[in-house]
Amino acid sequence: MSGNANNSMVRSAAKRRQIAFHRFIVVMVMAVVVFFGWQVVAPHVANSAQSDVNVVSYTVRPGDTLWSYARKITPSNKNVGDTVNQLMDLNQLDSAQLQPGQKIVVPEE
Repeated sequence: MSGNANNSMVRSAAKRRQIAFHRFIVVMVMAVVVFFGWQVVAPHVANSAQSDVNVVSYTVRPGDTLWSYARKITPSNKNVGDTVNQLMDLNQLDSAQLQPGQKIVVPEE
């Protein structure tokens, strides 16, 4: 086999590896896009739909906090922190921070 033919085969193999790697990257990017896209469009079942809790919509006002609301509705023999966690789960919140104008659902009083 001549030197030119050998060089051509090496370049051809390198090119095939480069194409295979490029296809792998494209497939991985597409998988990530599909996964996160599904997270956005997939229906989320609120915890309230899974339990017998009746909820109402509430618009957050300046000064409102989940903790202050939880203190109002938590029975004296229960933990306020548990109620805050339930409110966060009910509203699919990542933190207990609220913004004025934000709409949340709260248990019906």
